[in-house]
Amino acid sequence: QNNTLHTSPHAMTSAFLQWCDANGIDTSKITITTDVATDDRTVHAACDIVPGDVVLAVPFERCVSTPGLKCGVTACPLDGDEGVDSSKQYFTPSERLAATLAKLRDDAERGQGEGEAYAPYVLGGLRDDIVDGPVFTWTNQEIAELQFPRAIGNCAKTKVRDGKVMKKLRETLPSESWVTKFPWALANARSRAIDLERGESFLAPGLDMFNHSHANANVKWESNAEGDAASVFLKATTRVSAGEELVVTYACEPAESFLLHMGFVGGMNPFDRVELWGSLAEAADWFAETFKSESGDVVLDKAAAREAAEELERQQRARERVAMVGLSSAGGATDDVSAELKLREMQNLMFGPSVGWKMDYDEALWMMFRHFTQALMPQEHADHIVMHAIKKRCEELLISMPTTIEEDEKIFSDENTPKRLKLAAEFRMYKKALLIRHLQSDARVDGGGGASS
Repeated sequence: QNNTLHTSPHAMTSAFLQWCDANGIDTSKITITTDVATDDRTVHAACDIVPGDVVLAVPFERCVSTPGLKCGVTACPLDGDEGVDSSKQYFTPSERLAATLAKLRDDAERGQGEGEAYAPYVLGGLRDDIVDGPVFTWTNQEIAELQFPRAIGNCAKTKVRDGKVMKKLRETLPSESWVTKFPWALANARSRAIDLERGESFLAPGLDMFNHSHANANVKWESNAEGDAASVFLKATTRVSAGEELVVTYACEPAESFLLHMGFVGGMNPFDRVELWGSLAEAADWFAETFKSESGDVVLDKAAAREAAEELERQQRARERVAMVGLSSAGGATDDVSAELKLREMQNLMFGPSVGWKMDYDEALWMMFRHFTQALMPQEHADHIVMHAIKKRCEELLISMPTTIEEDEKIFSDENTPKRLKLAAEFRMYKKALLIRHLQSDARVDGGGGASS
C-alpha cells in the first residue's frame, strides 16, 4: 500500500523502502525521490502534516550501533578476544561504528550473517560512493583553497588519523575483507550517525536520508528508549503541505563540521564561527606585540601573560569536557573511556578564541584582554580596548586572505567553476562575511565581558 507513494528510478531504493515497511518502519507519510543525474535523494511529505505528527519512526532494534546500545546490530568486528574495552582504548566511537557498518556491508554482499538481513539498507539505503568532502577525496591543493587555518588544520589532522587507522587495520586484520570497505563506512558514520551524550552513536535507517537545513528545519529527531516501542523518530515542528521537502537540522555546529565530513556548506549558517587565534596563548602573544609603548617596546610580560592564558584555557577545556560528554554524570569506567575518545575526536573541531554571527565573544578571551588592558592602560575604558583589539584582528585576517569576498562571490557564481572550488569559495565567502560584520559592527559594549548589537 505504501509503495504507491514512493517515487524512485532506482530499484535499490525501492527495495529499501519495502524493507522498511517489512521491519516496522512506517513510511506512509513520506516519499523519497532520487535525481537520476546526481543520485541525490530528497524526502517529501506524502500528505499534509501538522506540528507534533511523527513523520517517521525507526525501532531501535532496526538501528545499527556498537555494543552497549539497544540496537539490532551491535557486534563490532574490532572487539576480539580481549573484549570491548580493548578496541575502545584506541578507536574512536565513529571508527568503531564504521567497522560495524563495514562488516555489515561485507556480509550483505556475501549474503551471510546479519548483513543479509540488512542488505536493502546498506546496499540501497546508503549511497554507494564516498562523500566528496575535503577529508575524504580532496587533494591538498584543493584543501588549501579553504584559506582559513582552522579548516585546513582540521583536514590535516583527520587525514593523518585516518591514515593511521587504516594502516592499523591492514596490519592487524590482513585477512578481513571488510577492511577494504572501512573508508566508505567511516564517511557514512561521520555524515549520517546520530550522536549520543556519552560518546556513542548509531545509524537509523530512513532517518539518515533527510536533508539538512541550518535554520529552516520542519522536523526534528527525538527518541523513546522505554518499552517494546523503543524507537528514534522524526516529529514535525511546523505545518507541512503534501509535496513539501522534509528537512532536519543535523547539528548546530560551525561550517567546518558540514563541509569537511558531509561535503556541503548549506548557505548562511547562524552557528558558524571564525577562529581569531589558535589558542588563548597565541592571543596573549598577539596582544603583547600589538599594544606596545610609544617607543615600540613590549611592555606586557609575555611569559606571565602566556601562563595566565594557558590556565584560562585549561579551565575552559575542563568545562567543555563536562558539557560535551557528560563525564560528571554517572557512568562506569567503560563509559568514561568512550566519552574521552569522543572528546578527542571532537577536539579536532574545537575552535580557539573566535567570533560568531550572534556577535558573541569568548568569555575567557574577553576576560584576559580586559585584564591586560587594565594593567597596561588603566586610564582607558577596558571594554572599548578589547572591542578595538577584536576588530583589529578581524581586519588582519581579512587582509591576509589570498582573495577578497568580492572575488569569492564571482568564483561561486561562475557556472564554470569546478564543484570543489565552488564549495571552497562558498565556505570562505561566509567566513569573510562574518569577519566583515564584526569589523563594521557598532556593537554596544556592556562592560560585563561581552557586547551586544
